[in-house]
Amino acid sequence: MSSVFSFVRFFRRKEWILSAVTVGMILFQVWLDLEIPSYMADITDVVTAGGTAAEVAEKAAAMTGCAVASLLAGISVSALVGWISSSAAKRIREEEFDHIQKFSFSEVDRISSYSLITRSTNDVKQIQDFIGTALESMIKAPVVSVWAVLRISQGDMTWTAATMTAVAAMMILVYCVMKLSAPLYKKVQYFNDGINAVTSEMLDGQRMIRAHNAQEYEKRKFSGANEALAENNIRANHIASVNVPFNGFIRNVLSMSIYWTGAFIIAGNSSEEMRLELFSEMIVFATYATMALNGFRTLMQIFNVFPRAKVSLDRIFEVLSIEPQITDGTETEGNGSGTISFRNVSFRFPGSGADTLENINFDVKHGETVAVIGATGCGKTALAMLIPRFYDCTSGTIEVDGVDVRNYKLDSLRGKIGYVPQKAVILSGTVRHNVGYGSDSYTDGEIWDALDTACIKDFIELEGGLDISLSEEGRNISGGQKQRVSIARAVCRNPEIYVFDDCFSALDFSTDREVRKRLAAKTEGASVLLITQRIGTARTADRILVMDRGRIVDQGTHAELLGRCSIYSEIADSQDTGGGSW
Repeated sequence: MSSVFSFVRFFRRKEWILSAVTVGMILFQVWLDLEIPSYMADITDVVTAGGTAAEVAEKAAAMTGCAVASLLAGISVSALVGWISSSAAKRIREEEFDHIQKFSFSEVDRISSYSLITRSTNDVKQIQDFIGTALESMIKAPVVSVWAVLRISQGDMTWTAATMTAVAAMMILVYCVMKLSAPLYKKVQYFNDGINAVTSEMLDGQRMIRAHNAQEYEKRKFSGANEALAENNIRANHIASVNVPFNGFIRNVLSMSIYWTGAFIIAGNSSEEMRLELFSEMIVFATYATMALNGFRTLMQIFNVFPRAKVSLDRIFEVLSIEPQITDGTETEGNGSGTISFRNVSFRFPGSGADTLENINFDVKHGETVAVIGATGCGKTALAMLIPRFYDCTSGTIEVDGVDVRNYKLDSLRGKIGYVPQKAVILSGTVRHNVGYGSDSYTDGEIWDALDTACIKDFIELEGGLDISLSEEGRNISGGQKQRVSIARAVCRNPEIYVFDDCFSALDFSTDREVRKRLAAKTEGASVLLITQRIGTARTADRILVMDRGRIVDQGTHAELLGRCSIYSEIADSQDTGGGSW
């Protein structure tokens, strides 16, 4: 847990210097504001003493100067506070983003992508607003209050007692409101996570939603999350709503008390000169009392934003305090042979009660193509994700180029691998941006060559070339075209190892065969691990691994497996390819 003021850890030298300047400007502004009632008293004295218009104008000019100077100081304070809070918020977002990029899938799954988005946006905005409040109101309010009270204490004790009573009443009121509303404010950010989750799922799954006529179901789902957030906010606002009118009531009662008691004090004095002096003091006292009360009110109301800011800061620090499970090693090269070796590898997803992979052993030699086939859920994708260290294996070792993957620098390890995920990832932007992703050094010729290998060059040329735009998640192209763009992205890197995770599933058989034929020519000399559910895709591999329930149950060539492996034969028969027609 962290203090609500722990945001200062994001301050750098410039923010500290400007914060000091801000405090100085606030003190100067408060002094100017507190001088204005003194000039009011002087003007009253001049008028009641029968002074000239020139004397009144002199005092009025000085009072106006204080007001203008206070205005300029206030503008300067607001500008400085805005810069400091925005700069700190920018640094928080940068630190969060940089840290999240180090997360493995385990850490992302632990918090959830929806919550990470909220913590990088809405939570940071809460802290930004709080910094502005803390630097301005939390410094100014107590200074105004204490300074005004000190000046009030020099006046009549009856007025001073009335003012202190009003301050106490206001503090009790705000404390009660804060005590009742704080638990509700703490829940706001968690309800925002729920809104983000439902909205994101709706946007990502809109095709399925419309295909199943499930708009009303999603509407009810969103309404539930929206209702929970709205109801929580309404309850908090109902509690807080009494604050402003009761504050006004307390100020009005204080003003009436000062004037009523002042009237009795003035009426009880027989000296005309003393009456005028008391009247002048009453005007000044009432002004100072109002300033003191407003200062305490502002100070106490600030505490209403504490719970929400505290929750937001805790959520941000929770992200920053997570130590990524997957960290850099020191190796950068290995033996450069492009080999993969699994040695007694077992793996269990975080929070799972059973192993997804168990005692996996196999090698992919230099220039060899090894296919992995098996039923859905047998662990093929989990196996593929262990090689670039999206997760780390629970036990055993995985070696790339003769080096344990945990000993590599992550950039070096992943630079060796052309990984194509099961679900094609298309980013909003041009084809050039998508295929050449991760580097600005690829030439147009290299990008076109990669597109040609993936059998999508003709389509891109027909549509307008490398600068045509692909929408978010590739919604303006087909599933097969997305997979081929994703394949071209890996080919463009020209790695020594390729890992294809069932990335041919959306291709028709003819295109699948042509893509693999061109890949075989392009990737000659590279090692290939090919995850697939298609016999037709796997049969041309040098070796085929058959997986079942997280284990490798057999391995060999297509012909060998057809003759001895019942699981492989069943898959072949189900796809009607066992007779070798492919």
